[in-house]
Formats: sequence, structure tokens, C-alpha cells
Amino acid sequence: MSIHFVTNERIAETSSKGNQEKWVEGNRWYKLDQFGYEALAETLISQLLERSNCEQDYPFRFTRYQMERITAHGVERTGCSSENFLLPGQSIITLSHLYKRESEVSLRNLLARQSSDKKRIAYLAEATAELTGLDLFPQYLTLLFEVDALFLNDDRHLNNIAVLESGGKYDYCPIFDNGAGLLSNMRTAPIDIEPKVLIAAQRARPFGTTFNRQAGAVRALYGKQLYLPKLSKEEIFAGLEPLLQYYPQRDRGIITDRVCTTILLRQKQR
Repeated sequence: MSIHFVTNERIAETSSKGNQEKWVEGNRWYKLDQFGYEALAETLISQLLERSNCEQDYPFRFTRYQMERITAHGVERTGCSSENFLLPGQSIITLSHLYKRESEVSLRNLLARQSSDKKRIAYLAEATAELTGLDLFPQYLTLLFEVDALFLNDDRHLNNIAVLESGGKYDYCPIFDNGAGLLSNMRTAPIDIEPKVLIAAQRARPFGTTFNRQAGAVRALYGKQLYLPKLSKEEIFAGLEPLLQYYPQRDRGIITDRVCTTILLRQKQR
């Protein structure tokens, strides 16, 4: 079944990757693939996080996605949807907005004053905990960076790290927006380049370093937080296969190779 959006009213979210079309309908958010198979990445990563300790050991949550056929502007497209996790009166506040509001200095400038990535991470984690009263924010940030490192999500810019606010009180934002992971952006990760070469070239945001260095730095500060059983190629493909049906037959082998290679290789480097 295809979901039809017959209005031109859309929410175009600007990010470092461009404008991604998003809609809210009822109590669900919908977004379209933009440069590749972002919806598949979002959905598969959320399914794999079900096996992790994210919601068992902490007061943290992650967003669950499902694949969708979406007809927008008269054209059928592939996308995904997720439940609107905001409670009545609650809003998402990105860290960029939070610091600008509280200090009148951009977060990017505040971080630039620190002399190393490790000090930048410590400042981001501990200053945010102090501003919001979320004492476990260092552990939350560690978990977020570990998820990004495992799945190679290279779009965790400072507007993709957020907290929830309601009446001046804060809460942890569910982990969301992992669609740039698993080499899903075929514009920046062309299909004619071997996955292992692409993986080696990836850089982590928000600090522009390697994923191993960023994850290593945050773990050195706050300890390892993410625990996920190692997955076999067969287990990965079992989750991947139903999602591949949303993509042309010609692309399924390429997507499978890129996704399986990414997860299997990154597991070894954790």
C-alpha cells in the first residue's frame, strides 16, 4: 500500500546532506529517500538496536522505523516512517539552538576553543549535563557516538544531537536520524567503489575525525556503553531481505554487499 500526500505542504529539513522531505501525518513522521537507501538504513539500524542494551540499561530510547511506499507530488517513492515520540507540550531542542539560547555564543565557537577532540567531547557532554540537569548525558553521548561508529552514520552534526524540553524541564531525546549510515548516500559513496575503500574514507561528525578515534575518545572519558551481540552475515541478511523488496532488483546485490560489509567490518573494529 502506498501512502498518498496530496498537498504540497512539506517540511524540508536542511542538513549537511541537503534538504530531505519530511511530513507529519497523524502521529507518525514520514521521510523520503534522498540520495540512496536512507529509509532502509534507518529501518535496519532500528531493528538491530532492538538487540542492544540501549533501553535496558539506561533511561534512553531509540526511534523505531518502518519502510513505506509514499506517493508525494504525484510520484511513488520509497521512504520510512516513525512514531512521533513527542509528548503534548514537548519539543526537540538541538544542542546548537540550546547553547545559542543559553550563552549567546554558538556551540561551534565554544567547541573550537578546546584544544583537542577529547576536550571538545568532554565539554559537550558535561556542559550539556549542567545546562539541562541530565546527569547521564555523557553516557548518552557516548552511546550515540558508539552507534554512529558501528553503523558509520556520518551525519551526526550539532543539529542532529538534541534534548527534549517541556516547561523548562529536559529529557533525553530518543536516538534518531541514522539514515546516513551503512553507506546509504550513493552520491558521496558511489556504487562503483568497493565498500572497504568507502568505509576507510568515512569521517565522523561532529568533529571530523575517524569513527574509531571519536568513539575511542568518548569511551576513554566515560567508558563503553553500547553492547550488541556480534552479528553473522546470515543474521544481517535475514533482517535486510524484506527491506530490499522496496528497491529495484538491480540494486539489491549492491545494497546487500555494502550493508553486510559495513556491519561485519565495523564489528571487528569495536
